[in-house]
Amino acid sequence: MNVCKQIDCLSKRYSNNVILIFALTHLFNSLLMRILFVGATCFELYQFFENLKESPNNKGPVFHYSWHNLDIDLITTGLGTTFTTYFLTKALNIYSYDLVINAGIAGSFRDEISIGTVVNVKSEQFSDLGIEEPDRIKTVFDAGFVDPDDFPFHNGRLLNPHWFKNLELPGVHSVTSNISHGETKSIARIKREFDPDIESMEGAAVFYVCLLERVPFLEIRAISNYVDIRDTEKWDIPTATENLTNEIFRFLRRFAGVNQLS
Repeated sequence: MNVCKQIDCLSKRYSNNVILIFALTHLFNSLLMRILFVGATCFELYQFFENLKESPNNKGPVFHYSWHNLDIDLITTGLGTTFTTYFLTKALNIYSYDLVINAGIAGSFRDEISIGTVVNVKSEQFSDLGIEEPDRIKTVFDAGFVDPDDFPFHNGRLLNPHWFKNLELPGVHSVTSNISHGETKSIARIKREFDPDIESMEGAAVFYVCLLERVPFLEIRAISNYVDIRDTEKWDIPTATENLTNEIFRFLRRFAGVNQLS
């Protein structure tokens, strides 16, 4: 149904002017919803963005697209928390967004979260921010440099209050590290000290910036590998990115009011 038909239907349904204005406001807000996607690399989101309509004269660092009634922007930050923090903060200072979505691949620490599974990240922790000791990494919270409950942290974790329980994806706890772990001792330490479900290299940075800027956000990850001794022959990035793309469109259809991918 196009915009004019929707307005006509609302006019007939609501005779009270105040209610009509409220309904029209809600309609136009939904029509103008603006979403920012944050990806570390182009290949993780390529399948998704090739289905969108690209804006003319599209120049970075923020790239502009549309899909049905949604304005969708993209930044590709590069790997790690430093690049992600900078480019996301810069984008949020230029434009206003209704939702930020950090989407990409991740490694799983748990056998039950298998390769190809798409997950919804509920909480994040920085796993490499602290002081190295002989048998552990003492976090900035353990070392007393930061109060573990200073905003935006809760007991040292970053929690997503907007994590969309009805997304119908497994909710997981993640750690973020500037190193993709692939050595037995370091993997065991991460498991022992943080008990995470998955690992990425950007998620906690997105949580941190969005919580401080008070912008609703979501982190969706597809599992491409297990966090183990590094052997890329065992990874399955094509399946992960395909499943990720399908779940992104399934989520966006709720806002765009369409029944199928197009």
